[in-house]
Amino acid sequence: MPSSVPDEPARAPAVNVLRLLFAAIGLVSLVIGYFGLAEYVRLHPEFQGRPQDLLYYDLQLFVLGAPPLDEGGGPFPVLLDIARFTAPAVTVYAFIEAGRLLFAAELRRLRIRQARDHVIVCGDGMVADILTRRLRATGDRVVQIPSGSVVTGRDPFGLAGEAGDPEVLHAAGISRARALYACTDDSATNTAIALAAARRGRSRPLAVYAQVADPELCLALQARHLGLAEPSGTRLDFFNIDDLAARKLLTEAPLLPTHGGPPRVVVLGATAFGRAVLVELARRWRVRDPQPRAPVSIALVDEAATRAATELSHRYPFLSRTCRIVPFDGGLVELLADTGFPLPPDRVFICDDDEERALKTALTAEQLWHGGPGSVVVRLDRLASLRAAFDSRPGDHQVLDDLSGTLRLYGVANAACDPELIGDDLVERLARVIHESYVLSRRQHGEHPAQNPALVAWEELPETLRQANRSQAEDIGRKLRELGCALSPRVGSGAEYVLAESEIERLAVLEHQRWFDERFAAGWRYADHRDDAQRLHPALRTWEHLHEEMRERNHDAMRELPVILAEAGFRIVRVRAA
Repeated sequence: MPSSVPDEPARAPAVNVLRLLFAAIGLVSLVIGYFGLAEYVRLHPEFQGRPQDLLYYDLQLFVLGAPPLDEGGGPFPVLLDIARFTAPAVTVYAFIEAGRLLFAAELRRLRIRQARDHVIVCGDGMVADILTRRLRATGDRVVQIPSGSVVTGRDPFGLAGEAGDPEVLHAAGISRARALYACTDDSATNTAIALAAARRGRSRPLAVYAQVADPELCLALQARHLGLAEPSGTRLDFFNIDDLAARKLLTEAPLLPTHGGPPRVVVLGATAFGRAVLVELARRWRVRDPQPRAPVSIALVDEAATRAATELSHRYPFLSRTCRIVPFDGGLVELLADTGFPLPPDRVFICDDDEERALKTALTAEQLWHGGPGSVVVRLDRLASLRAAFDSRPGDHQVLDDLSGTLRLYGVANAACDPELIGDDLVERLARVIHESYVLSRRQHGEHPAQNPALVAWEELPETLRQANRSQAEDIGRKLRELGCALSPRVGSGAEYVLAESEIERLAVLEHQRWFDERFAAGWRYADHRDDAQRLHPALRTWEHLHEEMRERNHDAMRELPVILAEAGFRIVRVRAA
């Protein structure tokens, strides 16, 4: 189950109770003041005693101006004596509350003005709210800019305005922030906010993340940013919550071999989440078994399953090598009646966007209940809170049967709104693939970690070498532009450009020069033998003087470039003559 998110300290209820208390005191003061004045006026006939006069005197108690009391002619009746103190007290509280509300916006701006290294979250929907709570739970100071123009007084770091407006971003302290998340319900608005934030001049690094609902648009925007000739200086990425949730789901519950071979999987619904799950299943199975003896079988059930399978196989070429997608153009009934896919499945992912229908399918299709714990995963969002009713963890009060642990209700937004997961952006993922490709290549040439300290898992790699891989990923756009090429998402029927050997040579030269300049600026020098501690490296020579074996390493890296890009759903296209 996804971890729960601590709520903010509940200060608003205390304020509301105080308001109700003073409202009650005001009402009581009005009543007892009326009856106290009536008793007092009977003893002093010089004052008018009509009901309307008594009400007028009574109201004046709240502003310290009731004529019967102006001369201080006591003693006063007990009720009137109480009311002449409680009524002004209510007035004083009302002035204080009015002043607090009047200056709340100014106090909010003052707090924001003093913020440093904070996080800005734009939006007030489910994603923005969950992300804000998670960030604050980890100690981050968060300035939230809601989609509307109204900010509740209970949020000390709320800021009204259009987040794409440079003035609003300036008021939110964009020049001092460390990250910005654009999470409104509109992808176009999020893109505009991200671009406005990225364009602002800054003296410190800024990470900008924009939520995009359409996976294909998300890929296209990532391609355009990665294809820049020069890095912008801002860490900008576009994320899709279905893609992030699928990655987290398969991290928490990886696909394991069963029956002595690959597991049987059913994906119900070629929705954005269903497609993301299918791709992530194949990607992780390939990492687990780089030379698969048998592909994992995945039944894709949807009215347009065949078309979806074709599109995914075109977008991610590794799918055809890693898995066997069996499309069923219909519903679950057709799948259960078909003998082409063995049942029962080991893992089922119910990815219908209609949450009620998805839940009903999980609770009524008993043919899908024969897997292990958590084997029937139901994608939910609005109904994700229902998982507590099925929770069978010790100490929890279970209300509904979870099919002996088989059923798992998976809240997509709750899973995806993880700052670390969002921070694992496209450049980071490409850098990891570049490193993995390098390790595989060098090991095939007989090298081992004792000879080359870079031949370790990404998690064990020193930060300096990780940054070198990130720099290489960021430089992809510049090198491709030198060839008259660009990045494009693998969407549609466009042709992929195949690099010629002469172009691979040119890319290798450009990559070596980039690496040389970066290492030289960091204090590295040439030596016959590599010594990372002393910053010495045998490849720190110009291309003309570089040893042939070192040149071939760069050639290999550039030959792998189309494969690395395909891993992320991109291809190289020709846009002009070099």
